[in-house]
Amino acid sequence: MSFSQVDLLSRSLRTVALAAVLGSGCTLGCYTYVPSQASYLQPGREVALDINDLGRVNLNAQIGAEVARVAGILQQQTGTDYTIKVSELTYLNGRTAMWSGEPVTIRNDYVGSVLEKKLSPGKTAAAVVASAGVVGGAI
Repeated sequence: MSFSQVDLLSRSLRTVALAAVLGSGCTLGCYTYVPSQASYLQPGREVALDINDLGRVNLNAQIGAEVARVAGILQQQTGTDYTIKVSELTYLNGRTAMWSGEPVTIRNDYVGSVLEKKLSPGKTAAAVVASAGVVGGAI
């Protein structure tokens, strides 16, 4: 192989790697939490529970102080509570803490609103356009 062929191959590989990184990052950002319209949610769904003041006081020993939102995979929903494998906590100050799927049971009266993770068409379109522009510019 000549130097120019190696250089071209190297640039092509860098472009593909850049596209893969940007594409995967944009895909992860294409989801958003929306208020749930269902009274009963299927286990296995990604959900977020907005915690009210009563919940913050009573869940302090389990999940810590000043938690605004608990997000994760719904394990079970009964008439009185939700059990979720927690993946993320969002605090009142906007900071987040990642968890590794520890199950937490949260009573219905501790929840202000229930949200489901859904694909966001607007974010997806923006991510596709941005990725195409970056990849096109790199090429």
